[in-house]
Amino acid sequence: QRFTLLGNVSEALKSEKLVEESMKYIEILKDAHAKGRPVPKCHTEERTFNSLKVHSSLSPNDLVLYIMRGINLLPPPGVSPNDLDASVKFEFPFPSSEEAQRDKTNTVKNTSSPEFNEQFKLNINRTHRGFKRVIQSKGIKFEILHKGGLFKTDKVVGSAQLKLEALENHSEIREIIDVMDGRKTTGGKLEVRVKIREPLSGVDLQPVTEKWLVLEPVPSLSSPEKPQEQAPSPRSKPRHEAASRGGHSNSSLPTYKLHSFSLLDYDRERLERKLSEYRKNHQDPPPDLIYQHKDVIHRLQWQKAQLERASPALLTEYENVLRRFVQGLSESVKKYSSQGNRDAAKDALGRLKMVENELESLKRKRTG
Repeated sequence: QRFTLLGNVSEALKSEKLVEESMKYIEILKDAHAKGRPVPKCHTEERTFNSLKVHSSLSPNDLVLYIMRGINLLPPPGVSPNDLDASVKFEFPFPSSEEAQRDKTNTVKNTSSPEFNEQFKLNINRTHRGFKRVIQSKGIKFEILHKGGLFKTDKVVGSAQLKLEALENHSEIREIIDVMDGRKTTGGKLEVRVKIREPLSGVDLQPVTEKWLVLEPVPSLSSPEKPQEQAPSPRSKPRHEAASRGGHSNSSLPTYKLHSFSLLDYDRERLERKLSEYRKNHQDPPPDLIYQHKDVIHRLQWQKAQLERASPALLTEYENVLRRFVQGLSESVKKYSSQGNRDAAKDALGRLKMVENELESLKRKRTG
């Protein structure tokens, strides 16, 4: 659903196919168990797919800073590494340098490689110009201190800075940054991490490779002796009811769910442009890209076949699908606009207009 609302049709289709495949295997296992058959043979395959990374426990205005540890910090003159009592101060210059958010860790004694493992929740505003300047040029400043003794002030061990540009495309940054003495490196390092709900650009897609359990075909399940057992179970019915209601099936194509023609066609053109680029450069397109293109083509053909002789009930379902797309894309436009993410808002708005036109065209045909 998230991929669909974001307008990423190819990823939505891949996810939907994995779900349908998994549900099919579940039904096969249930059927074998109910009839006392052995567990079907299976094997594992590696499947790679993109996952949306969202830290749902955080609000859009939260930024969490983790100060993890210091590594080989250089103690000030007169202090041995084993006598270093270190703490870390930080400054996040938002909403302004005068009103910067500041705090510090507890002191970890008697080590030059202290483990702090502390976190601080800071406030951000994605649409604020000052926040964008902080992201693009300032970042978070750190100062490592050695605690002074009785009536003595703390001594500065060094300073460090974490750049935040990566938050444009990632929801999390983990860095080991150099500890400096002015412009000179001290040899010490500081490990820090920053986390926000989702990237400033709106989407953090990360490839995930999993071992996927695949059931091998069971010939006995298609035995002609008991044709009544081939009927789909009530639980599996929703995946196929669209084809039966339409009164027209195409045996050469698998069964899919109704979608937006305009979004599918838009995605087809986008994938064909990518394939064309590979061919121009005399390169073989990635298998995943070829699969996505074929899948979109099959879906377009399947949906066209269903709707050519569609019943009123199927047309109503198709109209409801388009209405859900309109609602979801409208919410995406508002969300990205409120976050100041113009590119994502513009893309969602373009997709919204395509679906709205498709919906109006369908309504005219039904009433005319």
